[in-house]
Amino acid sequence: MYWKRVLPVVMSVTMVLGFFSPPMAHATKYAGSFMENGAGARALGMGGAFTAVADDPSATFWNPAGLATTEDNELMLMHSERFGDLIDRDFAAYTQPVGWSVLGDGQAGIGISLIRLGVDDIPFTDHLQDELDTDGDGVISDEEALGLLDRQDEIRYKSDQEFALMFSYGEQLGSWQMGTTLKFVRQSIGEYSSLGVGADIGFLRPYIWKNLDFGIKFQDITTTYLSWSTSHTELITPAIVPALAWNQPLTQWNMGLIVATSFETRFDNRQTADQYHTGSVSTNVHAGVELSFAQKVFLRTGFDSGWESKNLTAGAGFIVSPLTIDYAYAGDSLDIDKVTHRISASVRF
Repeated sequence: MYWKRVLPVVMSVTMVLGFFSPPMAHATKYAGSFMENGAGARALGMGGAFTAVADDPSATFWNPAGLATTEDNELMLMHSERFGDLIDRDFAAYTQPVGWSVLGDGQAGIGISLIRLGVDDIPFTDHLQDELDTDGDGVISDEEALGLLDRQDEIRYKSDQEFALMFSYGEQLGSWQMGTTLKFVRQSIGEYSSLGVGADIGFLRPYIWKNLDFGIKFQDITTTYLSWSTSHTELITPAIVPALAWNQPLTQWNMGLIVATSFETRFDNRQTADQYHTGSVSTNVHAGVELSFAQKVFLRTGFDSGWESKNLTAGAGFIVSPLTIDYAYAGDSLDIDKVTHRISASVRF
C-alpha cells in the first residue's frame, strides 16, 4: 500500500528534475568528487559503511531517509584534515523532527547541511605559457618545464574552494523510510567557478530480516549538471549505494554491536581507480563495525574501498548528554605518507 504512494512520487520527481539535465553534455570522471567520503567522524571510523545506519545528522549526506526517525533538534559540526594537512574538509548539519508529512501521516524530519572542501597554495603557471614554450609549438615539454626553476617568484598560488549546500527531508512510510536531498554545488579555483544542482533519493527498511537493516541511496539521480564560468560543462553521473547493517544487542554485557557494509557503484568508467570494475561500471566496498558500551562509549573500525592496511579506518566516540564527540582515522590510501584525521561534535536540544 505504501509503495503505491511512494513510487509515483519518485517517478514524478525523477522525470521533472530530469529536464534540467542537458542531453548533449557528457559525464566527467570525478566531477564533484569533493562530496565523496561523506560526513561525520562516526561514519568514517566505520569505513564509510553508513547508508543503512544513517541515524545522526550526517544522514543528510549518507541517506536522507534516516531523518524520518529524528527525535530531537541536533546540530553537528565536523572538521577533517585529509592526507595530512593537504585538504581541509568541513561539514555542518542541523536536523529536527517536524509535525507534518508530505506523503502520509508518518513521522518526518528535515535537515540542512553544508560541505566545504578547501585546498590552498595551488601553483598556477598558465601566464608563463609563452615564456616556457621556447620552441613555439604550443606544448610545454618536460625539458621546457624545467624553466620554472628559474621563475619561482613568478608562480601564482591560488586556492580551491568547493561547497555543497543540501536541503533534506525524510518520512516514515509504514515499515519503510524514504528521504530526498536537494543539493546546490559551487566550485571555484582562482577566478574560475562552477554552479550546479542535483538530487539524491534514499530508502531505509529497518529489520527487513531479524536484526538486519537495508538501505539504498540513489545519488545524483537526475545527473548533476555543473556549469563553469569558462563555458565548460561537467556532469556528475548517478551512483547507486545499496547497504546492509546488522544490529546485535549484547544485553548481558550492556553492550551493542553494529556490523555494516555498503556497495558504492558508479557508471563513469573509473576503471582501476575503484576497487572493482567491469566496463564503465565500478564499485567500492565499504565495511565497518561499531561496538558500544552502555550507549555511552563507542569503538569503531572498518575498511574504506579496499582491504589493505592503507584502507583501514578506526575511530572512537563518547556521549555526555546532550553532547556527542567522535574521532576517526583513515590510512594513507594515496601512498603519500599522509593519513586523515576527522573529528565531529554534535549537540541535541
